[in-house]
Amino acid sequence: MKRTSDFNPDTIPYLLRKRAADCANDVAYSFPAYNQHYAWSTLWREVRLLAKGLLKLGIKKGDAVAVLMPGRMETIVSMFAAACVGAVIVPLNTYSKKEELRHYLEDARPAALLMATKGNRLHYPAILQEIIFENRRAGTDSSWLPAHIFVLDDEESAAAPFRSYSDLFALGSLVEEETLAAACRANRPEDPLILLYTSGTLGMPKGVLRTTASFLLKKAQAAGPGPGSALLSKLTDRITRYFSVMNLLPLYHLGGFATLFTGLKACNIRIVMLSRFHPIDALAAVQMEKCKVLIGTPFMIQQMLASPQRRDYDLKSVLGIAFTSAAVNNAILQKMMKQIDLRFFMVSYGSSEAGAVANGTCFIEKGNNGILPLLYNLLKPTNLLSGLLRYQDFEKSEYSIGGRIDKAVEVKIVDPDTGRTLPPSAHGEIAIRSYRVMRYTKENKERPCFTEDGWYRSGDLGFVDERRQLTITGRLHRIISRGGEKISPVEIENALLRLGDVAEALVIGVPDELYGEQVCACVVAKHGAALSADKLRSDLAPLLSAFKLPRHFVFLPAFPLSPTGKISVAEIKSLVLDGNGALRKHA
Repeated sequence: MKRTSDFNPDTIPYLLRKRAADCANDVAYSFPAYNQHYAWSTLWREVRLLAKGLLKLGIKKGDAVAVLMPGRMETIVSMFAAACVGAVIVPLNTYSKKEELRHYLEDARPAALLMATKGNRLHYPAILQEIIFENRRAGTDSSWLPAHIFVLDDEESAAAPFRSYSDLFALGSLVEEETLAAACRANRPEDPLILLYTSGTLGMPKGVLRTTASFLLKKAQAAGPGPGSALLSKLTDRITRYFSVMNLLPLYHLGGFATLFTGLKACNIRIVMLSRFHPIDALAAVQMEKCKVLIGTPFMIQQMLASPQRRDYDLKSVLGIAFTSAAVNNAILQKMMKQIDLRFFMVSYGSSEAGAVANGTCFIEKGNNGILPLLYNLLKPTNLLSGLLRYQDFEKSEYSIGGRIDKAVEVKIVDPDTGRTLPPSAHGEIAIRSYRVMRYTKENKERPCFTEDGWYRSGDLGFVDERRQLTITGRLHRIISRGGEKISPVEIENALLRLGDVAEALVIGVPDELYGEQVCACVVAKHGAALSADKLRSDLAPLLSAFKLPRHFVFLPAFPLSPTGKISVAEIKSLVLDGNGALRKHA
């Protein structure tokens, strides 16, 4: 495929082809668990062949291609191949049980499904066979089932309706390069690229259809690159090619998928990934691959640092952390900096619905940071960075700073009950409007999140200061109502984290006949610490108003994480409450 001058420069096929031409032998993505280290040229070659296989099946622009695989190179190849032919990528949660998988397939109606045999203790072909059999037995509509299903790993035993993943490459060899080139030329930045599913904390996951432009472009870039941008890009690539970052997030997560574009568009940096997140596997990979930056949720990184085996691994290569959720505050940062000699960290705020909203970089004053400020200035013209943050702001804030609001994004704070816009610096619900905001494929009319004039009501609480710096103060549906008093769990969690023997804290509301709800603090103690409810209540008394003091304390050995790396509030509530909503006294 030699002619790419007529490829749109803000599409995946153009960017892949350009990287393969300019950085052919540089490693793009690595999965140490499978000893997979793909250079750009190798990646582009396999993507082209698989994409041609999809074309041979009759997959066309706008069709959906579902991918159900734990992290590995075949996952990325499958995604990029689907994008090259103009299909919509549908990355499925690899922890999905039967009913969840059925929901995804009925909603997305993919023309093809590419899946691994096993992942997260699940056997995907067996689950799919059950779904097909039950649907056939019920005699119901089956048009939502994929017409083409390909299985990786256990390819020799693949039997109808399944086919071997390698068959796609064989099919691709029968298709001319110009046929693929024509499909690539039809790609447009505004085309649908990926169907992401939200975490489903308030019900079944909802699909959000995102475009390529929502990942790659700023409005200001629409007119084309500025003068000197090509030279600046080459200089950035020459420096970053020696860096490796560890992406802890799964590829079906907005942050995990968006990280792929860091190397594809922003800079030529090697991205190391895990098959699935496990603290020990992550520590081993960081040491082995000498990663400079960790990308993940605060809770993933806390689990790594809290592991009993932490001291067995060397993290001296780590210079910084890029947090992919806003739930990071000074108490969490202080704990991390005791174990890692951080030179900088990045915070961000966004969602599947809103895309990237705000981010910021904070350099920690530790002598000469050397090349880091230079790298910041080189990367600032990309859509990766929005502005510098002062560490003093984190030290003073009780809450989580989400960063500077991107210039291409509008944010306002509204009254959660009336929707009325609140004055500057007032606390309320965060509403977002930009070209990155994408609606659900099937909206809940009873609980609409989008206004007629394009604002997305996020359900997050916060405020914006005069520097367009966004601070997150909580989540609307987590607010505790105790006898008419509205209590923010975040304030109590921050107070708990200030106590020396508390490693992690989560505060929830539990049913109470008299007050409606009571405050319940779920706590993970530091290794070797002896905590009691009476001691914690006594230590908290000087820090909180009396009505905010937790009535109940539940001690857990560790907090369960959701597949996207956040604390699983639903699972903790299930651990804390019995089936009748009553507190478990000995949880």
